[in-house]
Amino acid sequence: MWWFRKIVVKSNSSRYEAMKLYDFKLITHKKYWEQQKKRRPPEHPVVEAFVHPKINYILDYINVSKDMKILDVGCGNGFFTYHFAKFIDTVGLDYSKYMLSINPCDTLVQSSALSLPFDDDTFDIVFCSNLLHHIEHPTSVINEMKRVSRQFVVLSEPNRNNPLMMLFSILVPEEHGTIKFSRRYMIKIVQLCDLKLIDSCSMGAIVPNKTPLLLLKYFKKIDLKNPLGFYNIIVSHK
Repeated sequence: MWWFRKIVVKSNSSRYEAMKLYDFKLITHKKYWEQQKKRRPPEHPVVEAFVHPKINYILDYINVSKDMKILDVGCGNGFFTYHFAKFIDTVGLDYSKYMLSINPCDTLVQSSALSLPFDDDTFDIVFCSNLLHHIEHPTSVINEMKRVSRQFVVLSEPNRNNPLMMLFSILVPEEHGTIKFSRRYMIKIVQLCDLKLIDSCSMGAIVPNKTPLLLLKYFKKIDLKNPLGFYNIIVSHK
């Protein structure tokens, strides 16, 4: 049984709803994401091809065992949650009730990443993907992730040095935060939170909701570590 602080537990389910902290930017982005109805499910081949290389990279630096626990912050409809849950005890957390409603995983929490409803040192790994560039002060979220983690904090964000990502961040108002998210910037904010860097990289050529399935086999060939890769990944520890 999971015990959370400031939580309302639904007695007929393993899903939980937390008390929310309201932040103007989060509310705006929550509305934006709840309008994004055309999202591929986490078991879609393109989503799997997007997720698996990143998980494999993480596993190169973290020796994961079945008795460990991971929190997926900003889990959305479960791109990573679904695949983590295949080999580790996984909890997904998101601010959007709609996103959680289409997430197929069992243990889900609705809450703000700015005030994670868990005790200190609850999880072995705390992970987030494509969340921090939506937050006004990302170190606030990283510090919360650090607080509830016993060991590792892992971040994955769009790479502003990728020309297509930069163009997307300029054209879409809700994605403007990407403009500052270089790998160097991510390393800097992790270190500001007194986390120790294990490794970092830029990688990826596959976008989960946009890459055409018919072209997936070609994109897989270039979905490698690359300074101009679509995403930056940071693996750190306390």
